[in-house]
Amino acid sequence: MDDYKKILKIDGDNTKEYFLKSVYEKTQQQLFLEKLLKNENHEKNYKIADVACGGGGLSYHLKNDVFPNAEFHLFDYLDDAIELAKQVNKENDFNYYIDNIYDMKQASNFFDYVFCWQTLSWLDNPKQALSELVRIAKSGGKIFASSLFNLDHDVDIYAKVLDHTKESSKDDIFGNYNTYSLYTIKNWLKGMVANFKIIPFNMDIDLMQNSRGIGTYTKKVTDSSERVQISGGMLMNWGILVITK
Repeated sequence: MDDYKKILKIDGDNTKEYFLKSVYEKTQQQLFLEKLLKNENHEKNYKIADVACGGGGLSYHLKNDVFPNAEFHLFDYLDDAIELAKQVNKENDFNYYIDNIYDMKQASNFFDYVFCWQTLSWLDNPKQALSELVRIAKSGGKIFASSLFNLDHDVDIYAKVLDHTKESSKDDIFGNYNTYSLYTIKNWLKGMVANFKIIPFNMDIDLMQNSRGIGTYTKKVTDSSERVQISGGMLMNWGILVITK
């Protein structure tokens, strides 16, 4: 966690730009998530947690377009992220917390929905983080987590990344880019939840490569309309983990 925090702090301008990008324009994952939520009761006064909220873009769109009556609680362990999330959502009466995903202060069995977006793959201890997401959800509540998953092989891939296009690379601070197998997720959640599934996220638009550093772009598979997602030369098997506690 400390190295990841250092990366975000050192690469402050890039971090802020990355966070705000998802506010100005919905990402493809945001649009995909909203499709997954289309059959939920949008009018109820749900309690919603946005864990590792970054700049608050996910909650911004969910409040405006999906759950207008919900009570939102945004968590991040980076104080700069919380301040940015407050600015982004200044028109909304949200609750904000500087907190650690491995040991959250939040009471157990509290939230109807828990969202954790593009975070588990960057962590040193994703099992503990996932356990916390489940703990704070109500019985029967739902958890949605976007991450990199391996559905075709019982293989986890733990990768260390040094992006030489970022200022943080000068201090040799490595980040994680991990992919977790379905086998592992089953073991992590065993006995903790009612059910779960991992829904593959396949990009249906072309994304151009616009840098030599980390940043997702797509390549079409030969003789197919399918696209693979690549970042920094690595295959990105994005998926949405949907859990019912």
